[in-house]
Amino acid sequence: MAKRRSQGGDGGHSGKKRKTVHVHEPPTSEEVYTGRQLRQLLAFEQDLGKARHGLQSCKNILDIIVNDEDKNSEKLQILLEFLESVKPRETDDDVPVYLPDIMETWSMAAELKNENVMSAVTVVLALLLKVISGKIDMVPYGLGICRTLLQKRQQELLAKNLSADNGRDFLISPTLRLLREIVCLDGGALAATVFRARNYTFESLARNMGLRYLGEGIEDPKRPSVRTNAIRFLLRSLKLLHVEAKRDLLSQKHIVAALMRHIRKDPPSLIYEILDTLKASVILDKKLPREVKIKILNAHSLIRIAELYGYPESPADEEEGSESGRLSVEESAHAFLMAACTDSDAGVRRSQQGYYPEGIDPNSIPLGVNDDKPVDFGIDSIPWMSKFENDIPVRNMLLAEFIQTLRPWSSTKQNDLLVAIFESSPELIAHYFCHKKSFAFDPKLSATWIGYAALLYNAVQLPIPSGFGYAKGYARVPPPTAVVLGNLIPLPMTPKAISRCFLIKSKLASFYAIRLLTLALQKLGQALEMHREASSSSDSLWEEAGRRLLDEFYERIPDIKDITKCYLAMDQDDLLQRQAASRLLLLYYEVIPQLALRARFDVSPILLSTIKKVEHSQESDENIAMSSLELENLCAIARYSPSMRWFARSSDLAYSPFTALLRLSVSDTGLSNESITNMLYWVASEHQLVENRPKSPGLYPLIAALRSLGAMDSAIWSFLDNCAERCARTPVKYLEMIEEQLEKANTLEDEDTTCPLMMTIAEQIPYFVSSSPDKAVLKALVQLLSEYLGHSLAAGVSRPFLDASKELFATGLKDQKAGAKLRIPDRQKSTPGIQEESHPSDTGMANSWGNGVADRVDDDLTHQISPEELEQRLSVPIAMSKDSSLMKWASKTPEELIEEGYASSLIRLLSSEHSSIRKEALTNIVKVAAKIKESAYENNEQVWLLLMELAESARNPITEEPLPSMIVAFACKALEVLMNPLHCLYEKINLFLTSGPTWSLDKIPLMQTILQDGPTEDGAFYSELSWLLGFLLESLRTPTDVALFHKRKVFERLFALTCNPFMGPNLRTQVLRIVYRTTGIDGGSDTLITRFGAVGWLLAQRDLATDAAERGVCQALLGRLWETCDQKRISAWSKGGVARLVE
Repeated sequence: MAKRRSQGGDGGHSGKKRKTVHVHEPPTSEEVYTGRQLRQLLAFEQDLGKARHGLQSCKNILDIIVNDEDKNSEKLQILLEFLESVKPRETDDDVPVYLPDIMETWSMAAELKNENVMSAVTVVLALLLKVISGKIDMVPYGLGICRTLLQKRQQELLAKNLSADNGRDFLISPTLRLLREIVCLDGGALAATVFRARNYTFESLARNMGLRYLGEGIEDPKRPSVRTNAIRFLLRSLKLLHVEAKRDLLSQKHIVAALMRHIRKDPPSLIYEILDTLKASVILDKKLPREVKIKILNAHSLIRIAELYGYPESPADEEEGSESGRLSVEESAHAFLMAACTDSDAGVRRSQQGYYPEGIDPNSIPLGVNDDKPVDFGIDSIPWMSKFENDIPVRNMLLAEFIQTLRPWSSTKQNDLLVAIFESSPELIAHYFCHKKSFAFDPKLSATWIGYAALLYNAVQLPIPSGFGYAKGYARVPPPTAVVLGNLIPLPMTPKAISRCFLIKSKLASFYAIRLLTLALQKLGQALEMHREASSSSDSLWEEAGRRLLDEFYERIPDIKDITKCYLAMDQDDLLQRQAASRLLLLYYEVIPQLALRARFDVSPILLSTIKKVEHSQESDENIAMSSLELENLCAIARYSPSMRWFARSSDLAYSPFTALLRLSVSDTGLSNESITNMLYWVASEHQLVENRPKSPGLYPLIAALRSLGAMDSAIWSFLDNCAERCARTPVKYLEMIEEQLEKANTLEDEDTTCPLMMTIAEQIPYFVSSSPDKAVLKALVQLLSEYLGHSLAAGVSRPFLDASKELFATGLKDQKAGAKLRIPDRQKSTPGIQEESHPSDTGMANSWGNGVADRVDDDLTHQISPEELEQRLSVPIAMSKDSSLMKWASKTPEELIEEGYASSLIRLLSSEHSSIRKEALTNIVKVAAKIKESAYENNEQVWLLLMELAESARNPITEEPLPSMIVAFACKALEVLMNPLHCLYEKINLFLTSGPTWSLDKIPLMQTILQDGPTEDGAFYSELSWLLGFLLESLRTPTDVALFHKRKVFERLFALTCNPFMGPNLRTQVLRIVYRTTGIDGGSDTLITRFGAVGWLLAQRDLATDAAERGVCQALLGRLWETCDQKRISAWSKGGVARLVE
């Protein structure tokens, strides 16, 4: 059957219903003159065309008012008349409805899907509320309208408008503006009500924030996009909502994500609003909990805001910003991120423990099984100490994730932000560089590499947090070495990369490398000092951690030879580079002298050339100042260099380095600074040109005399140079001359201040006169000698000594007229411009580097240490062996015999008091040797040779007496060395074993070889010395051992070792432990006092110590020496001198 055709559109069966088509025609309007007319226009009409006509007429009135074109307030009066006429009557039963006709029109338009009218209604309502919010007397009308809009029926209409299809901006934007006006009215009185209706008002907000402007160019501020209106509605809500509502709003993840998703493409005005509102209403809102703030300030949001770095701004925006004083978008984003990421109240940054990783307890130390006291297994007993080389857990994971996305090498502001985050959260520094695998520091001379270098410089420059980040001072356990090292010298700064910076032909690359190493060494010195402050004894975990930090730091920096080579290759005119390189070399000597002394850097020729360059310099004051800094650094290096020849002349310079520096310090070149003057004092004191005592004026009289006379003839300078060289070469000769002069004057030497250099001058004057100098030169010499005498008297030098020196001067001149002009003039004790420049001390010129030790002693004389504390610091338990060792070894493998100490236990039984045990132990040692030789143990031949030579050496002596402790200790220590082929003494031990079949029982093995033959490997001297001191300490047990030490002059050698200024504090402590062990042996203290001068040595160590605790240890050890000796015998021997010194 055929399908029936349609019969037209008017019938009841007209077919499928057609979709209503709305033609977008421009609305009509008319001029309004009265409120009654406006009410009639807005009255409900079935004809939506007429309704739109009335709405447009009302909109015209509102536009005039909003745009301030209503000069006589006529339109405002019409509006007031209208509002008053439509104001509902107050009834108890019904809810008042404002503007009912408009609401009915809106409802009907929604039913008929007339979007033009729906849009017109929201436009008129938004404008009406905007006008009302600016007039206080009209606010009640506005509140009534808003309450009507928030009724159920109108909420559904609002939601329908907001959920319109994409592209219906003309419908969605007015509705969002209407909601914003509702929220803002009367200071947010209805903001909470709007939020309670969030199922309607906020349901489509996230979707609408994604409807951004898609046109060409920049969004017109007068016609904002849907996204702009939606964001402004959200921001007003955040600003006016109470804390609980704000918490719920920020918990909407899709809203927060939509807010930040397209922020880089937003117009500047909107970005300013977003950042300002978030800062004021979220970050700075102290009532808002941290967990709520982090909802919006999450990693995604921070990354989106960071994308505003490099935000493109039009010239018009830049001009407008400069005129209004407004920050640019990039600067505003930077300020926001700085506040959000560095302020703990902002919610992003969490409290942290600095260099202590997340999840560890800095005060947790392993406890013994049956003891409540900590068991000292060393730093390796801390289970987490070595777990953070590849990954470092942090508390601020949000920030850690965020900073990985920054590009600090491409933007200075991102660099500043990252450094500020590092400074506020130090735990992130090592973590950042540990995970930033793409960060390469290989020099490529590109803008990116310069950015890398700048970031590293700023990161290394950051200070170490107090207590390494622990809030309550220093913790019981030090931070992991890997974390501390990662902060001192970040992972990208590899030795290979830094060395390449020195090799390429680029001043910038080498300068950055030098500055980075300088900062790293300065920071290392600070870290080591903090470790020393935290350590209670030399055996503490902090002390061990400091040593480990130093060892690992050595492996992360280039050798000093690379810096020296770079420094020598620098152009003489490149003053900035040379100053920086010399400063770096000085830090090598000051902070890590063990590494610096390996290079055997001879500073003498460089110092001489620098002095010569400065002396003949005609450059500007700025260049002279830079040269002065370089010279100052070289002088300080020379102070550390044992090969420096201060009084040796060279062919390139007319005078020795000492005299050349003296000329510079008194010249008018601007180089008479304090450091060079103090260096001269130190050199003069070290070489006994002047007395080294607290009241000695040092070189002050000579320098003051030279400055008062100005320029001097070269012959006089050569004469002074010759005198200084002679005095330094044979100081004893001139000290004896001083004694002769004082005896003639009947003056005691101890009560007067003298000067060996003055005696040298007196001796050399006849030779100078015999060279027939000009009269002018001789006259200048007489003036210099007179001024020298006068300033010496003013500085406190003995008057009888000066009178005797004057007579010697006059005799040497051989000219009565010249001698008659010699006098001792009165001079002020502190000459203005000389005392202040030369030395800052209030006690005079004597208190300089030369007398620095005395100053330190005076500042902090004593640090009282009890005998119990002294025992804790210096007492080392004596290793003992049990008789059960004779049976346990048989069931052990060769590896267990050696590495677990069973063989060492058998060896120690050779010193047992019972001959039967000694003999059985010897038999078992031979069996152990045979078992090891037959095994596949790696070093079986060497261990077998050691045990068999020990057995042959002990076979006869043990039948009558125990084997000397020295032989037993050596065998045990040598066995430990043979276990490690990489040990610095592995070669020397093997050479000793192959030198003969037996050992001499009255000689100390390897002592001569280690102390005099030098190390087998470069830089291993102190490691070998540490092994030797440990061996000697273990060798001291009985009076027989003390007698052997006396016979072999062990104590003389040990005391002489401490004269080495580069000997570390740990090695000095080992020497003190040997002395302490000796005091506990019968007759040991008497031997130390009477045979080796231990009292004087301890007094010297106390005075030379730079730390109050070290001085306290020496003083306490001196007291123990007196308490353990035969006091009656020692008092008679020293005529009471030892007792007086100890007291």
